[in-house]
Amino acid sequence: MYSTNPHSNAMDSQEHIAQNTCYALVVDKAKNRIYFTIHGYWKNKEAVPAFLDDWKRSVALTQSGFTILTDMSTMITHPQELAELHLIAQKMVIDAGVRNVANVLPSDKIANLQANSFTTNSSLPYRNFSSIEEAETWLNQLSAPSLN
Repeated sequence: MYSTNPHSNAMDSQEHIAQNTCYALVVDKAKNRIYFTIHGYWKNKEAVPAFLDDWKRSVALTQSGFTILTDMSTMITHPQELAELHLIAQKMVIDAGVRNVANVLPSDKIANLQANSFTTNSSLPYRNFSSIEEAETWLNQLSAPSLN
C-alpha cells in the first residue's frame, strides 16, 4: 500500500481523512499528529464543503496534547470568506487540546501574509518553518520523552 504521507513509516497508524484538490488531512495515531496540507487556490466555501466535518473526524482520532503539521507551501491566497472556516477549525483544535502546531509557510508573499494572519489572530500555539523537515523535527523533539 502506498502512503501519500512522507512523514511517517508506520502506515498502519495513519488514517487518511481527506485527499482532494484543495487539501489533505491525515492523522498519524502513533505520533498523535494531524498532517494538514493546503493545495493551491480555494475559490470559495463551496470548493471545500466537507472541510469542517473532515477536521471533526481528524480531531476525534487524536488524544489531548496532539500536534499538527500544516503544510501551506503551495497555498495561493484565499478569498477572505474562507478565513472564517480556518478560524472555526482552529477553535476546534484548541478546544480539543492541541499542544503545538508547526506551520510550513507558503512561498507566495501575499499568501504568506494571509497565512500569518490566520494564526496571529488566534490563541493557537504555533511556530513557523520554511520546510516540512524542520517542522517535523521540531514537533518530534517536543513529543520526545524528557530525560530529566
